[in-house]
Amino acid sequence: MCTSHRGAAQCCPATTVRQQKSKVPDIIRNIPLHLHHFANASTRFGGPLTMKVSANGASIHYAVEGHGPWVTLAHPLGADLTIWDDLVPDLAAHFRVLRYDSRGHGRSDVPAGPYTIEQLAADATALLNSLEIPRTHFVGISMGGAVAQQVALDAPERIASLTLIDTTAGYDEADAKVFRQRATQAREQGMKALADGTLERWLGERFRKRHPETSERVRALVAKAHPEGFAAACEALAAFDVRTRLSEIDAPTLVLVGENDPSTPPAVARRIASGIAGARLEIVPDAAHLSIVEQKQFVTNALATFLLEASSNV
Repeated sequence: MCTSHRGAAQCCPATTVRQQKSKVPDIIRNIPLHLHHFANASTRFGGPLTMKVSANGASIHYAVEGHGPWVTLAHPLGADLTIWDDLVPDLAAHFRVLRYDSRGHGRSDVPAGPYTIEQLAADATALLNSLEIPRTHFVGISMGGAVAQQVALDAPERIASLTLIDTTAGYDEADAKVFRQRATQAREQGMKALADGTLERWLGERFRKRHPETSERVRALVAKAHPEGFAAACEALAAFDVRTRLSEIDAPTLVLVGENDPSTPPAVARRIASGIAGARLEIVPDAAHLSIVEQKQFVTNALATFLLEASSNV
């Protein structure tokens, strides 16, 4: 394991120190694939063709952009695939990017809960099956990082590499209780009651003041989330714990964490990186829990560098 916050390209594996820099072009190549799988397809003006497919008993909404090796993006609790909007153009210049709305979120189905992380991981694997994707680089943030770890454990042959952002391998009882309380609050009071507190954890105060429009977009995304889907996913996170199984993950792994993340702080990320052989740890400076928004370019550079290297070693 190694740590660095000097630059996105200065992340090192456990055994050697490497410095790699990769210029990520701004060219966007939208090449939607597997159109024979879609139902109720719709196009967002200026954006990707979005589609739905039946996976693991639920209708899952997804989007495909770009050209190259497959990269799958899994979003956080209370968000949807649009949380990745600012990162996808650069990634799609080098990779075929699949992003999707998790069960209970966005435009995917919202079955009654509770859910489990194993179930959400099975959804992701079923989506890969439906799109005939044999293997993918899997990137997950927060809840999406929990899903990524579970996919790596349950279907390791499908994972070319793993990137875990602002996430955990399991919660202690005190934190699990908080998630159960949030589930109750969502069901009883709705998501607007949770939106402001979520925003404060996700984005640092300085960023919120400097970027009010982006901050409001994130707050509105949480406020419009489906209460039952959010609550059911909270229950999944409360029960999630793979801390004793991290050593079973053998995919190349990058762990990213916001320097000021209050939800899954750097100490949590260090434990994950220490538990996975050869994992790299990168500290994202001046970022809270939603580092992909707060430090978009830093995260994009770190991610692209890691993915390009992992792809060259496949």
